[in-house]
Amino acid sequence: MAPTDRFQLPLRWQFVPVENPADRSIRWQWCAYTQTGRIALQSDCSFETLTECMGDAKQSGYGH
Repeated sequence: MAPTDRFQLPLRWQFVPVENPADRSIRWQWCAYTQTGRIALQSDCSFETLTECMGDAKQSGYGH
């Protein structure tokens, strides 16, 4: 019996630096993409450091 198509776990994670236009500071956001390239998950906010951003992504499954 063939497995059914279900939601595919994110396979590709991307951490993106985003510039704040008001003060030109850099903040971080993350996205997780499926095998087909669709966004499966993404951060709800931006983070001051990459370490904070990666910590939030780990809570959503990054590294598992």
